[in-house]
Amino acid sequence: MRFAVALLLTALVSACASPRERCIRAATQDLRTVDALIAETEATLARGYAYRTEPAGIAFGLNYCAYSGGNIGFGFCSANGTATRQRPVAVDIGEERRKLAELKQRRGELAAQSAPAVAACGAAS
Repeated sequence: MRFAVALLLTALVSACASPRERCIRAATQDLRTVDALIAETEATLARGYAYRTEPAGIAFGLNYCAYSGGNIGFGFCSANGTATRQRPVAVDIGEERRKLAELKQRRGELAAQSAPAVAACGAAS
């Protein structure tokens, strides 16, 4: 969820970014994704468990409604949409440590790959 919010904010801010900033953002997109995965894995290791997002059921309730023609009343409403909740789940700590090591190795590779592209962004502007 936090990743989705961060992605949305990045999209909104990118409209205001300079061409150089947009170039750097594009060149480091995979690197930022891996950084987010590293942070999530480190948080899982620190907690000792992970969170799984799952549906929490159907929302329903009693609404006060105003209709066209001046009619006012109460109505029972149900929605087909589902809410979600974060449920703690057990993790294999050894597996999480291996995953973290692989992510850090991949981050190093991506940093080396993106460095020339970032340098080119600076030279182009």
